[in-house]
Amino acid sequence: MAEQQIKRPRGTTDYYGEQEKLFLALDTILKAEAKAYGTTPCELPMFEENRLFHRSVGEGSDIVLKETFDLVKKGDKDFTLRPEFTASVSRMVIENKLYNSPDMPLRISYLGPVFRYERPQTGRLRQFYQFGAEFIDTKIDLASTLDAFLFALTAAEKALGHKVIAKINFLGSLESRENYKAALKAFFAPHVDSMCDDCKRRFEVNPLRILDCKVQEDQEICKDAPKIKDYLSEEDQKEYQNILKALDDIGVSYEVDDSLVRGLDYYTGLVFELYDSINTTLGAIGGGGKYASLMRQIGGPDMEGIGFSLGMERLLLALTDERK
Repeated sequence: MAEQQIKRPRGTTDYYGEQEKLFLALDTILKAEAKAYGTTPCELPMFEENRLFHRSVGEGSDIVLKETFDLVKKGDKDFTLRPEFTASVSRMVIENKLYNSPDMPLRISYLGPVFRYERPQTGRLRQFYQFGAEFIDTKIDLASTLDAFLFALTAAEKALGHKVIAKINFLGSLESRENYKAALKAFFAPHVDSMCDDCKRRFEVNPLRILDCKVQEDQEICKDAPKIKDYLSEEDQKEYQNILKALDDIGVSYEVDDSLVRGLDYYTGLVFELYDSINTTLGAIGGGGKYASLMRQIGGPDMEGIGFSLGMERLLLALTDERK
């Protein structure tokens, strides 16, 4: 009697033949762009201490609550397969004291697999690959903000061979976000009982995340929700307007999306997502933004960062569809 065939795990991909060649071609294009922007590549462990992601990504995020691959405990520590790179890069910077470098901001790039236990669907797998970068400094100024954003934009456009759509928003300081969360909670309170279970949970732990709900009925409610721009401090508003003016001055096209919040709790300031202009239904092919307090949360100095990641599988899907 023949043994039962063993198949690859659900939500993973075998790369070989033409797909492997296309993957390697993307690898070459993206790493060349990383070199052009003066980044230093890094290789990081595929698993880290569980508390790194629980503290940095946010206890209320979907990644921590539903999507992490937690390893069977052996020894005295809990470990988790990395669900994203930013926390791991920050841990590396702290542990190796890279923040003492005389050449700031640090510009660190990466390409490798990440792991999230979620329902597999088009462009969304349980093991998938991300290319990205993090710029880290005591203060992320306008020049670094623009450089990181333009790096993401040009890398995506060179990978696809045509223009992409950039959507942006501004989340402001931690104080502005807390004021905005309070306004959202007051707005959603009369509606939350009729909303999905995820929104009910987000209402309690982080009402900002409700704005990212994909349920059509809940999206209709969100249309009338307060906007973050109305809760920004004067300093936040000035920073945001300076970014918009700089983008306008250099002729970069973008769309302001007041509902854009991103999926991780550490973002403050500018956030953005990128979409294939030929196939917008594919979903975001990448995104990122500015963050503060992340390094302090995991035992490091109080520094800021801005970064992004592009999903390799989303890029491959866009290229495959285009070449049919």
